[in-house]
Amino acid sequence: MSLTRLLATAVALLASSVASAQTPTPAELERALAGRWQGHLEYRDYQTDRRFRLPVQTDIRVASDGATLTRESRFDDGPARGTVLITSVSLYDDAGTQVTAASFRSGRAVDVTTEQARVVEHASGTQWTAEWLHRGADGGQPSDIRVTLTRRGDELRAVKEVRAAGAAASPWVFRNETLLTRQP
Repeated sequence: MSLTRLLATAVALLASSVASAQTPTPAELERALAGRWQGHLEYRDYQTDRRFRLPVQTDIRVASDGATLTRESRFDDGPARGTVLITSVSLYDDAGTQVTAASFRSGRAVDVTTEQARVVEHASGTQWTAEWLHRGADGGQPSDIRVTLTRRGDELRAVKEVRAAGAAASPWVFRNETLLTRQP
C-alpha cells in the first residue's frame, strides 16, 4: 500500500470516528427533551378509519439519577371520558440504544415494552430524527411498531406506524401522530 493511500485511509477512519463520536445516543437525545411541551395528538380510529385530533400537554422529566425518564401526557378525550393521563417511566441500557418503559393509564393494564432505538439523522441537539422499534399488539393483532421522533428546534413530532408482525415487506401504516411545541 502506498503512503498516500495509507494516509487517505487513516484520514477517512479518523473522520468516521469523529463523526460517530459526535452523534449522541437516542437516550441522550430523549433526555434533552426535559420540559413542558404542548400541541395535539392525531390518531386513526379503527372503526371509522377517520382521523381525530385532541389537544395534549406533555411534561418530560429526568430523575435525579440522570438516567430514568418520566413522561406525563394529558389529553382531553371529550365530555364522556374527560382528561386522560398517561404516565410512562423509562430507562435505557448502558449503550443508550435499548429502552424499557412502563406506561400507566387509569382503567388499563400496565404496558411494559422494550424497544430498540437508533439515531436516523443528527445535525445538532435540536435538529434530529430517531426511531424506536418493538414487537407488540395493535388493534388486538401482533404487530411491529415503529415510532419516529423528529425534533426541529422547539417542535417535536412523533409518528407511530404499525404493520403485521414479521411482515418486513409490508408497508408501515399510520396509527397516530403527536405534534408538540416546547413551552417556556
